Order: sequence, then C-alpha cells, then structure tokens
Amino acid sequence: MTQKMERRIDLEGCVNFRDLGGYPTTDGRTVKWQRLFRSDSPSSLTEADVETVTGSLGVLSVVDLRSNGGETSNDGRGLLAQSGIAYHQFPFLERRGVLPPTSGEEVEKRLTDMYQWVLMNAGSLVAQAFAALAQPMNQPALFHCSAGKDRTGVLAATILDVLGVGREDIVNDYLATNEVIDAILARLQGMPGFLDSTREGIMAPRSAIEKYLDVTQSEFGGSEAYLLHHGVHQSTIDHFRESMLE
Repeated sequence: MTQKMERRIDLEGCVNFRDLGGYPTTDGRTVKWQRLFRSDSPSSLTEADVETVTGSLGVLSVVDLRSNGGETSNDGRGLLAQSGIAYHQFPFLERRGVLPPTSGEEVEKRLTDMYQWVLMNAGSLVAQAFAALAQPMNQPALFHCSAGKDRTGVLAATILDVLGVGREDIVNDYLATNEVIDAILARLQGMPGFLDSTREGIMAPRSAIEKYLDVTQSEFGGSEAYLLHHGVHQSTIDHFRESMLE
C-alpha cells in the first residue's frame, strides 16, 4: 500500500495526522484520498515534516480550530507558518471560554456537553470552516485543533456525514484518536497549561460523537441541513460532494 492510500501519516511533529479519504458512501462512491487531512497541532512539525505536508501531500491551506490567546500564543503555528500556504482560523470554543477537558473527571459528560455547545452555539464557525475547506483553491487542506480529537472530531464528523459516509465509519474515524492516545498525552503534557492531563481525560468517547450526530439530525435534519441553516450555500455543498467523491 502506498503512502497516499494510508490513513495515518507518520510525522515526527504530529501524532494524530490522518487522511479523511477512503471511506465508502451509502450511494456506492468513495471519499477521495489526499484532499482533506485532520490532525493535532502542527506546531512541532520538523522541516522534513513540512516538506512531506506541503510537498508529498500537497497541502495548500490550513484551517485552525484553536482559540486565540493561550492556545495559539503558547503553542503557535510552527514551521508550517513559514511555508507560504494559506491560513484560516475558526475558533470553535473561543466564545465559550472553556477548552476540552484533559483531566479524567467526568470527561465523557464534559465532552458531550462541549460538543453540544459547539453544535448549538458555534454553528456559524462550523459553517465557515466547512466552506473554507470546500473551496477547490484551498485543497488539499489540513484542519486541526490541539489534540486533533474534539473540535477536529466534530468537524470531521460533519464533513463525512455531508459526503454520505455511513454512521459507523464516521464514529470509527472519531475513535481512531484512541489508537495514539499515549503519544497525544505525552505531547499535551509538554505544552503550557496541560501538565495535569491524564490518559482517561483525553480518550475519545463514542457516546459524545454519537450524541452530536443524533442531535444534528433531530434538531436540524442532518449535517447538510445544519450547514445550510448556518449560511453555507447549497451549491457549495453540491460542488464539494461532487469533487470529493469518486
């Protein structure tokens, strides 16, 4: 299997860098490889990593879902910021003022509540992030937060749902973070403000993403209707779907 057909991309400076391609859709098509990538913070990418991301993978733009202030100022953008690729920021949780939990106390409930907050209160930012990723001039594109699990996870779930990927594949894409949870923990504990992070505190719980998808359906009629409700044009969604599927 060649690198472009591998979901997880091996980089020194990212531990949760994955291709969103390869998933089958309910209408018999497949999400194209090497169009959208999801990851943890790319701030620690090495020069060789940047060459892989911008050269081998051809990434043209970055969508950063982290909050201004502590996250972006403490962690930064790293060498990727010097590569000349486009940069967009849509801080899903900034208005809430509370970042994803990284300690083990009631983490499943706290994450579920946080995803629901994003769904109900950050819809315009979710829509803007989707629209940026959907623009052909921005692809291949990378979207990320700090761990590549929560904000990145709900956006990935929305995108895959719009593309018609089956429910279990969407959930499994979210849960794949758990395969590298120890590496993510080691990275977080080395960042300012995350010293008290625990393994249990950063696991990806199935129930949190399932409720996000359930409430998207029950309250808005699904991910496509959710994006339309928050200002994405139908033509943008249609063109995105046609360009992303084969």
